Amino acid sequence: MRADTVDLRRIFGRDIRYTVPLFQRPYVWNRDENWTALWEDIRRTVERAEWAAQTGDTVAPHFLGAVVFDETPYLSSNLETRQVIDGQQRLTTLQLFLFSARLSATALDHERSVRLLSKFLENDEDLFDSGQHPDHRYKVWPTNADRDEFRSVMLGEGGDGRLAGAVAYFQQEIDAWLAESPEPHERLGTLVQTMREQLRLVIIDLEEHDDAQVVFETLNSRGTPLEHADLIKNLLFRNAEHSGADVDRLYKAYWAPFDQDEWRTEQTTGRITRSRLDVFLTYWLTMRTGREFTASSLFKEFESWLNSASAPSEDVFAELARYAEIYERIDQHPLHGVEGRFLYRMKVMQTSTPMPLLLFLYGLDDAVLPAERRHRAIRAIDSYLVRRAILNLSSRDYNNVFRDLVTAASRQPEHADEVIIKALSAMQGHHRQWPTDMEFRTALEQDPIYTRLYRHRVRILLEALEDELRTDHTEQLIVPVGEQLGAKLTIEHVMPQSWRDNWPPLDDDPSEGADRDELVHTLGNLTLVTARLNPALGNMAWHDKRKWLSEHSLLRLTHGTLLNPPPTAEINGWASTWNEHRINARGAHLASLALSIWPLADQLLAAPVTPELDSR
Repeated sequence: MRADTVDLRRIFGRDIRYTVPLFQRPYVWNRDENWTALWEDIRRTVERAEWAAQTGDTVAPHFLGAVVFDETPYLSSNLETRQVIDGQQRLTTLQLFLFSARLSATALDHERSVRLLSKFLENDEDLFDSGQHPDHRYKVWPTNADRDEFRSVMLGEGGDGRLAGAVAYFQQEIDAWLAESPEPHERLGTLVQTMREQLRLVIIDLEEHDDAQVVFETLNSRGTPLEHADLIKNLLFRNAEHSGADVDRLYKAYWAPFDQDEWRTEQTTGRITRSRLDVFLTYWLTMRTGREFTASSLFKEFESWLNSASAPSEDVFAELARYAEIYERIDQHPLHGVEGRFLYRMKVMQTSTPMPLLLFLYGLDDAVLPAERRHRAIRAIDSYLVRRAILNLSSRDYNNVFRDLVTAASRQPEHADEVIIKALSAMQGHHRQWPTDMEFRTALEQDPIYTRLYRHRVRILLEALEDELRTDHTEQLIVPVGEQLGAKLTIEHVMPQSWRDNWPPLDDDPSEGADRDELVHTLGNLTLVTARLNPALGNMAWHDKRKWLSEHSLLRLTHGTLLNPPPTAEINGWASTWNEHRINARGAHLASLALSIWPLADQLLAAPVTPELDSR
């Protein structure tokens, strides 16, 4: 490894191509974290040069950081070529800045500056076939994901991406700064001279026995740490390149979608915020290995698996692409049916630990595991999670639970549903057990769930009960769910929390309503109403509340179990009042419905495996 400190004349002043390998990440620098800092560095250096010209002082050079190059063979031209191992963000941004400066120089009709800047941007066309290789004119050639936009920007055609945004930002800043000077032409000349002579980079050239992969893993670009996905991408493509594979074809066929913004957006799992691609790779690798590992060790775990798997490069790329499509389908699944409602509840409860198991189940061909069997497995997982959530049991061991389920199901994939149901049923201990019917019913009927549980858990319980109460004869209105729609339905206490204003205790109640303070928070006293109706109901008496609910609510949960008696209630004059007896009777009926929505192993295994399961 050879290191040297050079100015931009040494880097861009000669005919050369700095190519960014396709296995590196796309351009990610932005204004707030990177462009502004670079412009401030350049501006201050130029202004020091202006002051030095008046005082005769010497201007100290400004260091912009380091870049790492690996020599590559010349490709179809006489141009020297270097592969950019690290520093592509910095080199690309410098080219965008130089291009912006040339736009400003052109606007000022400053021909000398235009000529000097052009020598830093474009290679001599006599050194390559411009008809066959037009892109060899550029000193820096970015990774595949950015090439179309880079070409468009450098041809002056603009665009709406990150690269075009950088040019627009730099040109605006340069123009405004030049306009501040009484001699903008002279200031522009100083800018160009400073760019050529006073800005320095540390150039590290790898030698024959240097491992470019190791270097790539240990270096970061300024202000933008490498994602684990970037390291994995680099590892996969370098392995493919060493094995003689067509890396361009592999990129286009399998990896290109991963370089789009949708996979690079950040999302939070637990307390950790990572890119969506890192999250997916963690789920996939957990499914593949059955091992527990921390988010910070994703790359090392992937590297270890890859070395032990000894799989052909294309097989690995193809599998990642296939499971990425499966992950997308799971993430964007419609909200109806067994699977849709389960996936919705997972998101609401912020439970992601089942995802490796879901990837495994959805990855099985229908000839191996028919959709009906997958539905049954999902109903079991849903029941396990919801029952434990309603009993407010810990989720601390879920990582181990679902890894164990993947391992067990992978041994008998054609019977994965039965394996999962039986394995869940066999779980023992407070952190793993599948709550019994008695435990579930007791919590639903007696616990003040409104105060003991997170509100979103209570809401998904009530939403599921509404779904269950609908029949083929019910108008097929979609129950509003999700973050944007869930806000339209809020939890309403039928007997209000401040019941003493308008709800006198029963005449024969020796405790004079003392037990109501907990009873009002039980399932039997809760329903769903719109956010506008909720405050209107307030603490009004039952007669008025019943009238408002009757006029404005469309839910079966309200009309079928509240305004009218549920089928299991044996209370005369049901609608005349609302009291402890009715709350308990309604709670018992809703608890029975919940047990049928989220059954235990015996009921699931006894039920026929038919396509109708998904119509719930």
